[in-house]
Amino acid sequence: MFILGCDTSSIASGALMRVDDAAAEGGGYAGPVEVLGSFHTEDTRSHAEAMAPGIRRILDEAGIAGRDLGMILTGVGPGPFTGLRAGIATARTMAWAWGVPLRGVMSLDAVAEDSWMDAHREGHRTFRVATDARRREVYSALYEVFDRSSEAEAGYRRLGQPQVGPATSLDPEIPTAGRGARLYSDALSPLPDHQDDEPWAEWLIRSALRQGLGATAASTSPLYLRESDARVPSERKRATR
Repeated sequence: MFILGCDTSSIASGALMRVDDAAAEGGGYAGPVEVLGSFHTEDTRSHAEAMAPGIRRILDEAGIAGRDLGMILTGVGPGPFTGLRAGIATARTMAWAWGVPLRGVMSLDAVAEDSWMDAHREGHRTFRVATDARRREVYSALYEVFDRSSEAEAGYRRLGQPQVGPATSLDPEIPTAGRGARLYSDALSPLPDHQDDEPWAEWLIRSALRQGLGATAASTSPLYLRESDARVPSERKRATR
């Protein structure tokens, strides 16, 4: 199965992967996948300009037509209004045009997928993901690392829903992955080598495979967690003479 992933909850990123059909259609899968192409931006304000051309490029380079895809996965945040909408709208348009199933994935899970193994190796039972929410706040979620009979069977699970708030309101003792750990290192404990992690689409796909594609969200409604900065102007007062 060919799976296309995209996320614009922070930076803009896209990835194309191939995974065995039986693995993709079964339960959780954490085995090998083939990365056929990927891209990501360096800034957080060029989502609309980057997404469609970036996805077209990785599909063309892989020689894959949109209708050959088995699924499209989109990050649903949490993230800022404008950027998050750009990625979700692009994914919805592609899924409709190509007749491909579309599922939503919580974006912070992508960072957790990239960082959980190092948290596990350092002996942490819990770790946090925190990304930049602006206004001197972070989007965050808490994760638990669990062991089984072998290293290959270890994994992680999210504890509760994501939240938004000041970094100073979070437990400073819990190791934290994600750009929020870099921005607010005075209030958080960065997980070494992961304080600059962003929700890359490659890790978004891997996190969805780990939980099982059937367990991903059928809804692609964005997780904003707070109201927009934009406000409808109030009615102007009439001038008096």
